[in-house]
Amino acid sequence: MATGGKPSDWEALLGYLAPSPGERILDVGAGDCKIAARVLEASKGAEVYAIDPNEKKIAAAKRDHPSVKSSVGVAEGLPFPDSHFSKAYSTLALHHFADLDKALAEIGRVLKQGGYYVVLEVEPHSLGGMFFRFFGRLMSEKMQIMTQDQFLARVGSGKGFGVGRSMRLGGRYLVQLTRN
Repeated sequence: MATGGKPSDWEALLGYLAPSPGERILDVGAGDCKIAARVLEASKGAEVYAIDPNEKKIAAAKRDHPSVKSSVGVAEGLPFPDSHFSKAYSTLALHHFADLDKALAEIGRVLKQGGYYVVLEVEPHSLGGMFFRFFGRLMSEKMQIMTQDQFLARVGSGKGFGVGRSMRLGGRYLVQLTRN
């Protein structure tokens, strides 16, 4: 447990994702795949896939984490068959998706019925949210940083998911969605 009795982001993410041997798990917006490598280790036998649009980060991931099946791609056009994954997750990546509705549809498409999609994201008015917005403007990146309530309202409007659990983590939030 992190200080104060609250779980760390990692502990909370792992608790919501609950990776198990034999599962196929997808990290959407994986960056350098450090989290994907940790999920692979924690699962003790899952297949972990990772996708990110940044070619340099994926090249580094292939070098540093060869057990993670990483590839270049975007959330809005996932290169996987329907119902291929037991679980998927995104950590601090949702605000980078160019088209959130299309990304959610794609994630729903590649998840098996009853599968989880777990999101760890920053609140817009937190220090982290302000940091992301500042650097996004510097890099001319259009970001859509939503509050937990805004995200849940967006998902609740017929995206093929039901909300399992959610929690606030001091400037960040964690949401577990279940594919209907």
